[in-house]
Parts: sequence; C-alpha cells; structure tokens
Amino acid sequence: MSSELLARYREAIEQTAEAEKALIDWRARLAIIEKEIELSGKAANTPSKSNTEQFIDDHRDKLEPDDIEFLSTTHHGGKETADYLAVSESTLKRMADDGTLEVRRIGAGHRRYCTVSVVRHLITGREDR
Repeated sequence: MSSELLARYREAIEQTAEAEKALIDWRARLAIIEKEIELSGKAANTPSKSNTEQFIDDHRDKLEPDDIEFLSTTHHGGKETADYLAVSESTLKRMADDGTLEVRRIGAGHRRYCTVSVVRHLITGREDR
C-alpha cells in the first residue's frame, strides 16, 4: 500500500469514528430528553436534562462513547451499575452507603444509582491512574 493510500484510509477511518461518536452523542441526548419527559416530576432528586447535558459538555474530553450511552438515562439499577463499574453489587452498596455514589431508594429496598455520580466516580478513577 502506498503511503498516500494509507493516509486516505486512516483519514476515512477517523471521519467514520467522529461521525459514530456524534451519532451516539445525539442518541444519548434524545434518550435523556425522552426520559426527562417520562419522569417529569416523579423524583425530586432526579438530575434535570440540563444538569446531565452540562456534565457531558464539561467532561466530553474525558468521556468514552460507553459513558455517554450510560448517561442516556438518569438512574440505573444495581446490577447494571455494578457491571458498568466492574465491581460487585456489595461494593456498589458500600459506595452508596459511604456517599461515594448518589443513590435513590425505591420500594422493597431496591436502589437506583444516579448515572452522573457513577460516571463522575469513573472519570475520577481514570484521572488517578
């Protein structure tokens, strides 16, 4: 392969990646808006669309596409959050109990974890490495 052809190929791959990232960003924003409409007024401590979008805008350089997709909803359950953070559910509960993660308790002892606080914790961990 000539170097010119290789450069064109690399540029095409980079443009495709940028387009895919933009698509994920817009899908996440759409999901956030839809969820906010659905939850309108159901939970007092649910972060507003503007808070989540502001978080994405403030930390875009530190976010992976998976992070933005995770932020497409305001809260996640324990199993999904534990899988996302790659920790056990008991570790996740301890993190919520000690205030590391924001949590909303729902019926029957279930917990819903605030996605912004989960991703904020993940970003802080990446910066420490």
